[in-house]
Amino acid sequence: MNERDLPADLETEEIIAAPALLTPEEERQKRISEHLTVNKYIYQQSQQFDLMLLSAPTLRSLLDVLLVSTARHFGFTVAELWLHDPDGVIEELVPRVHGYGNHLQLHPHIFEMQEFYDPEPDVVFLNAADPRMLDVLKSDEGISQAVLLPLMESGRLIGSLHCGADDLEAFSGEAERDVLAHIASIVSVCYRNVVSTERVSAIAMLDPLTRISNPRGYEVDFAREIARAHRMKEPVTLLLLDIDEYTDIYANYGNAAGDFVVKKVTERVSSDLRATDHLARLEGGLTAVILPGCGEVRSLEIAERMRGDTEDLPIDDGRGAILHVTLSIGLVTWEPQQFPALDMQQLANQMRSTAEKAMKGAHSESGNRVSIARLTTLLT
Repeated sequence: MNERDLPADLETEEIIAAPALLTPEEERQKRISEHLTVNKYIYQQSQQFDLMLLSAPTLRSLLDVLLVSTARHFGFTVAELWLHDPDGVIEELVPRVHGYGNHLQLHPHIFEMQEFYDPEPDVVFLNAADPRMLDVLKSDEGISQAVLLPLMESGRLIGSLHCGADDLEAFSGEAERDVLAHIASIVSVCYRNVVSTERVSAIAMLDPLTRISNPRGYEVDFAREIARAHRMKEPVTLLLLDIDEYTDIYANYGNAAGDFVVKKVTERVSSDLRATDHLARLEGGLTAVILPGCGEVRSLEIAERMRGDTEDLPIDDGRGAILHVTLSIGLVTWEPQQFPALDMQQLANQMRSTAEKAMKGAHSESGNRVSIARLTTLLT
Protein backbone atom coordinates (compact mmCIF):
# COMPACT_ATOMS: atom_id res chain seq x y z
CA MET A 1 0.00 0.00 0.00
CA ASN A 2 1.35 3.43 -0.90
CA GLU A 3 0.31 6.88 0.22
CA ARG A 4 -2.26 7.21 -2.59
CA ASP A 5 -4.09 4.13 -1.30
CA LEU A 6 -4.65 5.54 2.24
CA PRO A 7 -8.17 6.77 3.18
CA ALA A 8 -8.51 10.51 2.86
CA ASP A 9 -9.69 10.97 6.46
CA LEU A 10 -6.88 8.92 8.03
CA GLU A 11 -4.48 11.06 10.08
CA THR A 12 -0.87 10.41 9.31
CA GLU A 13 2.01 10.89 11.71
CA GLU A 14 5.23 12.39 10.55
CA ILE A 15 8.25 10.26 11.40
CA ILE A 16 11.21 12.34 12.36
CA ALA A 17 14.30 10.77 10.86
CA ALA A 18 17.67 10.65 12.54
CA PRO A 19 19.78 13.71 11.83
CA ALA A 20 21.90 13.43 8.78
CA LEU A 21 25.50 12.50 9.32
CA LEU A 22 27.92 15.38 9.15
CA THR A 23 30.54 15.38 6.48
CA PRO A 24 34.17 15.27 7.68
CA GLU A 25 34.51 18.96 6.88
CA GLU A 26 31.33 19.84 8.79
CA GLU A 27 32.48 17.78 11.76
CA ARG A 28 35.85 19.59 11.71
CA GLN A 29 34.18 23.00 11.62
CA LYS A 30 31.91 22.01 14.50
CA ARG A 31 34.90 21.01 16.63
CA ILE A 32 36.63 24.29 15.85
CA SER A 33 33.60 26.46 16.61
CA GLU A 34 32.54 24.88 19.93
CA HIS A 35 34.51 26.40 22.81
CA LEU A 36 34.21 26.11 26.57
CA THR A 37 35.80 28.70 28.82
CA VAL A 38 37.23 27.22 32.04
CA ASN A 39 39.59 28.50 34.71
CA LYS A 40 43.00 27.53 33.34
CA TYR A 41 44.51 26.91 36.78
CA ILE A 42 41.68 24.60 37.84
CA TYR A 43 41.83 22.74 34.53
CA GLN A 44 45.59 22.17 34.78
CA GLN A 45 45.36 21.13 38.42
CA SER A 46 42.57 18.69 37.60
CA GLN A 47 44.70 17.04 34.91
CA GLN A 48 47.56 16.57 37.36
CA PHE A 49 45.13 15.33 39.99
CA ASP A 50 43.77 12.70 37.59
CA LEU A 51 47.28 11.32 37.23
CA MET A 52 47.75 11.28 41.00
CA LEU A 53 44.54 9.30 41.42
CA LEU A 54 45.31 6.86 38.63
CA SER A 55 48.83 6.32 39.98
CA ALA A 56 47.65 5.33 43.49
CA PRO A 57 48.19 1.53 43.57
CA THR A 58 46.57 0.81 46.95
CA LEU A 59 43.56 1.92 48.94
CA ARG A 60 45.78 3.55 51.55
CA SER A 61 47.70 5.54 48.93
CA LEU A 62 44.41 6.62 47.33
CA LEU A 63 43.12 7.77 50.72
CA ASP A 64 46.33 9.75 51.20
CA VAL A 65 45.73 11.51 47.88
CA LEU A 66 42.11 12.30 48.72
CA LEU A 67 42.59 13.37 52.33
CA VAL A 68 46.01 15.01 52.16
CA SER A 69 46.78 16.02 48.58
CA THR A 70 43.34 17.24 47.48
CA ALA A 71 43.32 20.28 49.76
CA ARG A 72 46.93 21.10 49.03
CA HIS A 73 46.53 20.65 45.29
CA PHE A 74 43.43 22.81 44.77
CA GLY A 75 43.94 25.31 47.58
CA PHE A 76 41.13 24.02 49.79
CA THR A 77 41.46 24.30 53.53
CA VAL A 78 40.57 20.68 54.23
CA ALA A 79 39.17 17.53 52.63
CA GLU A 80 36.88 14.96 54.23
CA LEU A 81 35.74 11.59 52.88
CA TRP A 82 32.63 9.61 53.81
CA LEU A 83 32.41 6.02 52.55
CA HIS A 84 29.53 3.57 52.63
CA ASP A 85 30.91 0.46 54.37
CA PRO A 86 27.95 -1.77 55.34
CA ASP A 87 29.99 -4.96 55.70
CA GLY A 88 33.12 -3.49 57.32
CA VAL A 89 35.21 -4.27 54.23
CA ILE A 90 37.01 -0.91 54.17
CA GLU A 91 37.73 -1.10 57.88
CA GLU A 92 39.37 -4.50 57.34
CA LEU A 93 41.42 -3.29 54.37
CA VAL A 94 42.62 -0.18 56.26
CA PRO A 95 43.23 -1.43 59.83
CA ARG A 96 44.66 1.91 60.97
CA VAL A 97 41.70 3.86 59.65
CA HIS A 98 41.58 5.90 62.86
CA GLY A 99 44.85 7.52 61.82
CA TYR A 100 42.87 9.82 59.53
CA GLY A 101 40.75 11.08 62.42
CA ASN A 102 37.35 12.52 61.55
CA HIS A 103 38.49 13.26 58.02
CA LEU A 104 37.65 9.66 57.05
CA GLN A 105 34.26 8.36 58.13
CA LEU A 106 32.93 4.87 57.39
CA HIS A 107 29.14 4.59 57.49
CA PRO A 108 27.21 1.32 57.69
CA HIS A 109 24.12 3.07 56.30
CA ILE A 110 23.86 5.29 53.25
CA PHE A 111 21.05 7.52 54.54
CA GLU A 112 23.37 10.16 56.03
CA MET A 113 25.02 10.74 52.66
CA GLN A 114 21.82 10.60 50.63
CA GLU A 115 20.46 13.56 52.59
CA PHE A 116 23.21 15.74 51.10
CA TYR A 117 22.08 15.18 47.51
CA ASP A 118 19.07 15.15 45.19
CA PRO A 119 17.71 11.80 43.93
CA GLU A 120 20.24 12.04 41.08
CA PRO A 121 23.38 13.16 42.96
CA ASP A 122 25.47 15.95 41.49
CA VAL A 123 28.09 18.37 42.76
CA VAL A 124 26.70 20.45 45.63
CA PHE A 125 27.93 23.80 46.95
CA LEU A 126 27.14 24.75 50.55
CA ASN A 127 27.52 28.02 52.42
CA ALA A 128 27.37 28.83 56.10
CA ALA A 129 23.59 29.32 55.97
CA ASP A 130 22.95 25.82 54.65
CA PRO A 131 21.94 23.43 57.49
CA ARG A 132 23.92 20.64 55.84
CA MET A 133 27.09 22.49 56.84
CA LEU A 134 26.38 21.33 60.40
CA ASP A 135 27.07 17.74 59.36
CA VAL A 136 30.20 18.12 57.23
CA LEU A 137 33.72 19.22 58.10
CA LYS A 138 32.78 19.53 61.77
CA SER A 139 36.34 18.87 62.96
CA ASP A 140 37.65 22.04 61.27
CA GLU A 141 36.72 25.53 62.41
CA GLY A 142 36.43 28.56 60.19
CA ILE A 143 35.11 26.72 57.11
CA SER A 144 32.41 28.94 55.60
CA GLN A 145 31.88 27.11 52.30
CA ALA A 146 32.04 23.52 51.11
CA VAL A 147 31.72 21.59 47.88
CA LEU A 148 30.41 18.02 48.01
CA LEU A 149 31.39 15.51 45.32
CA PRO A 150 29.22 12.37 45.08
CA LEU A 151 31.02 9.08 44.47
CA MET A 152 28.87 6.74 42.40
CA GLU A 153 28.80 3.12 41.27
CA SER A 154 26.19 1.89 38.79
CA GLY A 155 23.90 4.77 39.74
CA ARG A 156 24.32 4.17 43.48
CA LEU A 157 25.90 6.56 45.95
CA ILE A 158 28.93 4.88 47.56
CA GLY A 159 30.70 7.85 49.09
CA SER A 160 30.98 11.60 49.40
CA LEU A 161 34.10 13.77 49.17
CA HIS A 162 33.80 17.11 51.00
CA CYS A 163 36.19 19.99 50.40
CA GLY A 164 36.03 23.11 52.54
CA ALA A 165 37.42 26.61 52.15
CA ASP A 166 36.70 30.23 53.01
CA ASP A 167 36.03 31.06 49.36
CA LEU A 168 35.00 28.72 46.52
CA GLU A 169 34.14 31.41 43.98
CA ALA A 170 36.77 30.14 41.54
CA PHE A 171 34.85 26.84 41.27
CA SER A 172 31.35 28.30 40.94
CA GLY A 173 31.19 28.58 37.15
CA GLU A 174 29.40 25.97 35.04
CA ALA A 175 32.62 24.81 33.38
CA GLU A 176 34.43 24.54 36.71
CA ARG A 177 31.49 22.61 38.10
CA ASP A 178 31.88 20.16 35.22
CA VAL A 179 35.55 19.77 36.13
CA LEU A 180 34.56 18.89 39.70
CA ALA A 181 32.01 16.37 38.41
CA HIS A 182 34.75 14.84 36.28
CA ILE A 183 37.02 14.57 39.32
CA ALA A 184 34.22 12.85 41.26
CA SER A 185 33.83 10.28 38.49
CA ILE A 186 37.57 9.56 38.38
CA VAL A 187 37.70 9.21 42.17
CA SER A 188 34.77 6.79 42.02
CA VAL A 189 36.43 4.60 39.38
CA CYS A 190 39.80 4.55 41.17
CA TYR A 191 38.16 3.79 44.50
CA ARG A 192 36.16 0.87 43.12
CA ASN A 193 39.22 -0.54 41.37
CA VAL A 194 41.59 -0.45 44.34
CA VAL A 195 38.96 -1.89 46.69
CA SER A 196 38.27 -4.77 44.29
CA THR A 197 41.97 -5.45 43.85
CA GLU A 198 42.74 -5.34 47.56
CA ARG A 199 39.78 -7.56 48.45
CA VAL A 200 41.15 -10.24 46.13
CA SER A 201 44.65 -9.79 47.58
CA ALA A 202 43.34 -9.88 51.13
CA ILE A 203 41.50 -13.14 50.52
CA ALA A 204 44.68 -14.64 49.05
CA MET A 205 46.58 -13.71 52.22
CA LEU A 206 44.03 -15.01 54.75
CA ASP A 207 44.11 -18.29 56.63
CA PRO A 208 40.75 -19.97 55.82
CA LEU A 209 40.32 -21.42 59.33
CA THR A 210 41.08 -18.43 61.54
CA ARG A 211 40.55 -15.55 59.05
CA ILE A 212 43.82 -13.98 60.10
CA SER A 213 46.87 -13.63 57.84
CA ASN A 214 48.45 -16.73 56.34
CA PRO A 215 52.22 -17.20 55.78
CA ARG A 216 52.12 -15.00 52.69
CA GLY A 217 50.30 -12.26 54.58
CA TYR A 218 52.81 -12.57 57.42
CA GLU A 219 55.73 -11.99 55.07
CA VAL A 220 54.10 -8.88 53.60
CA ASP A 221 53.20 -7.46 57.04
CA PHE A 222 56.60 -8.23 58.58
CA ALA A 223 58.51 -6.73 55.64
CA ARG A 224 56.43 -3.55 55.90
CA GLU A 225 56.88 -3.22 59.67
CA ILE A 226 60.63 -3.85 59.51
CA ALA A 227 60.93 -1.16 56.84
CA ARG A 228 58.86 1.19 58.99
CA ALA A 229 61.00 0.45 62.07
CA HIS A 230 64.15 1.14 60.06
CA ARG A 231 62.75 4.42 58.73
CA MET A 232 61.35 5.64 62.07
CA LYS A 233 64.24 4.29 64.21
CA GLU A 234 61.72 2.47 66.39
CA PRO A 235 61.80 -1.11 67.73
CA VAL A 236 59.74 -3.97 66.33
CA THR A 237 59.11 -7.28 68.09
CA LEU A 238 58.22 -10.71 66.75
CA LEU A 239 56.42 -13.26 68.91
CA LEU A 240 56.03 -16.89 67.86
CA LEU A 241 53.24 -18.68 69.75
CA ASP A 242 52.74 -22.44 69.63
CA ILE A 243 49.92 -24.41 71.27
CA ASP A 244 51.63 -26.95 73.52
CA GLU A 245 48.84 -29.54 73.27
CA TYR A 246 48.18 -29.12 69.54
CA THR A 247 49.26 -32.60 68.39
CA ASP A 248 47.57 -34.40 71.29
CA ILE A 249 44.25 -32.63 70.74
CA TYR A 250 44.12 -33.58 67.06
CA ALA A 251 45.13 -37.16 67.86
CA ASN A 252 42.67 -37.64 70.73
CA TYR A 253 39.72 -35.45 69.77
CA GLY A 254 39.86 -35.29 65.98
CA ASN A 255 40.25 -32.56 63.40
CA ALA A 256 37.01 -30.73 64.15
CA ALA A 257 37.88 -30.29 67.83
CA GLY A 258 41.45 -29.38 66.98
CA ASP A 259 40.36 -26.72 64.50
CA PHE A 260 37.91 -25.34 67.07
CA VAL A 261 40.69 -25.02 69.66
CA VAL A 262 42.93 -23.18 67.18
CA LYS A 263 40.11 -20.74 66.37
CA LYS A 264 39.31 -20.07 70.05
CA VAL A 265 42.96 -19.51 70.96
CA THR A 266 43.35 -17.16 67.97
CA GLU A 267 40.33 -15.15 69.07
CA ARG A 268 41.66 -14.91 72.63
CA VAL A 269 45.14 -13.85 71.54
CA SER A 270 43.80 -11.26 69.10
CA SER A 271 41.83 -9.59 71.90
CA ASP A 272 45.13 -8.66 73.56
CA LEU A 273 46.43 -6.81 70.49
CA ARG A 274 46.32 -3.19 69.38
CA ALA A 275 44.91 -2.10 66.01
CA THR A 276 48.47 -1.58 64.79
CA ASP A 277 49.63 -5.14 65.59
CA HIS A 278 49.58 -8.07 63.16
CA LEU A 279 48.54 -11.68 63.73
CA ALA A 280 49.24 -14.56 61.33
CA ARG A 281 48.84 -18.33 61.40
CA LEU A 282 52.01 -19.89 60.01
CA GLU A 283 51.19 -23.59 60.30
CA GLY A 284 49.36 -25.97 62.62
CA GLY A 285 49.22 -24.39 66.05
CA LEU A 286 52.02 -21.90 65.28
CA THR A 287 51.06 -18.22 65.20
CA ALA A 288 53.15 -15.10 64.66
CA VAL A 289 52.47 -11.74 66.30
CA ILE A 290 54.18 -8.58 65.05
CA LEU A 291 54.33 -5.70 67.52
CA PRO A 292 55.42 -2.41 65.85
CA GLY A 293 56.96 0.20 68.10
CA CYS A 294 57.29 -2.24 71.01
CA GLY A 295 60.56 -2.76 72.86
CA GLU A 296 61.46 -5.92 74.74
CA VAL A 297 59.97 -4.93 78.10
CA ARG A 298 56.58 -3.89 76.70
CA SER A 299 56.49 -6.92 74.40
CA LEU A 300 57.18 -9.26 77.31
CA GLU A 301 54.18 -7.82 79.15
CA ILE A 302 51.97 -8.45 76.11
CA ALA A 303 53.31 -11.99 75.65
CA GLU A 304 52.76 -12.84 79.31
CA ARG A 305 49.21 -11.54 79.14
CA MET A 306 48.56 -13.74 76.07
CA ARG A 307 50.04 -16.75 77.82
CA GLY A 308 48.00 -16.20 80.99
CA ASP A 309 44.76 -15.48 79.13
CA THR A 310 45.15 -18.64 77.06
CA GLU A 311 45.92 -20.76 80.13
CA ASP A 312 42.72 -19.49 81.78
CA LEU A 313 40.57 -19.98 78.67
CA PRO A 314 37.99 -22.81 79.01
CA ILE A 315 37.27 -24.47 75.65
CA ASP A 316 34.24 -26.71 75.24
CA ASP A 317 35.21 -29.83 73.30
CA GLY A 318 31.65 -30.30 72.03
CA ARG A 319 31.08 -33.40 74.10
CA GLY A 320 30.55 -31.84 77.50
CA ALA A 321 34.21 -31.67 78.51
CA ILE A 322 36.28 -28.53 78.99
CA LEU A 323 39.73 -28.35 77.43
CA HIS A 324 42.59 -26.17 78.61
CA VAL A 325 45.64 -25.42 76.49
CA THR A 326 48.82 -23.44 77.01
CA LEU A 327 51.28 -21.54 74.85
CA SER A 328 55.02 -21.64 74.38
CA ILE A 329 56.14 -18.20 73.20
CA GLY A 330 59.42 -17.08 71.69
CA LEU A 331 60.20 -13.35 71.69
CA VAL A 332 62.79 -11.33 69.79
CA THR A 333 63.07 -7.55 69.43
CA TRP A 334 64.98 -5.52 66.87
CA GLU A 335 66.31 -2.14 67.94
CA PRO A 336 67.47 -0.35 64.74
CA GLN A 337 69.87 1.94 66.55
CA GLN A 338 71.57 -0.93 68.39
CA PHE A 339 71.71 -3.35 65.46
CA PRO A 340 71.86 -1.47 62.15
CA ALA A 341 70.74 -3.58 59.20
CA LEU A 342 71.01 -3.10 55.46
CA ASP A 343 69.43 -6.32 54.21
CA MET A 344 65.85 -6.25 55.47
CA GLN A 345 65.03 -9.75 54.17
CA GLN A 346 68.03 -11.20 55.97
CA LEU A 347 66.90 -9.41 59.12
CA ALA A 348 63.36 -10.83 58.83
CA ASN A 349 64.75 -14.35 58.39
CA GLN A 350 67.13 -13.96 61.32
CA MET A 351 64.41 -12.64 63.61
CA ARG A 352 62.14 -15.56 62.79
CA SER A 353 64.85 -18.18 63.32
CA THR A 354 65.83 -16.52 66.60
CA ALA A 355 62.23 -16.46 67.80
CA GLU A 356 61.80 -20.12 66.80
CA LYS A 357 64.80 -21.11 68.92
CA ALA A 358 63.33 -19.24 71.88
CA MET A 359 59.94 -20.89 71.36
CA LYS A 360 61.49 -24.36 71.20
CA GLY A 361 63.38 -23.54 74.37
CA ALA A 362 60.06 -22.74 76.06
CA HIS A 363 58.71 -26.09 74.82
CA SER A 364 61.67 -27.97 76.23
CA GLU A 365 60.94 -26.50 79.66
CA SER A 366 57.43 -28.04 79.72
CA GLY A 367 55.79 -25.17 77.84
CA ASN A 368 53.39 -22.52 79.12
CA ARG A 369 56.13 -19.91 79.28
CA VAL A 370 57.69 -16.99 77.42
CA SER A 371 61.31 -17.27 76.34
CA ILE A 372 63.31 -14.23 75.22
CA ALA A 373 66.06 -14.44 72.61
CA ARG A 374 68.25 -11.56 71.54
CA LEU A 375 70.00 -10.62 68.31
CA THR A 376 73.65 -10.79 69.36
CA THR A 377 75.39 -10.19 66.03
CA LEU A 378 75.70 -6.96 64.09
CA LEU A 379 73.44 -7.18 61.03
CA THR A 380 74.95 -5.74 57.88
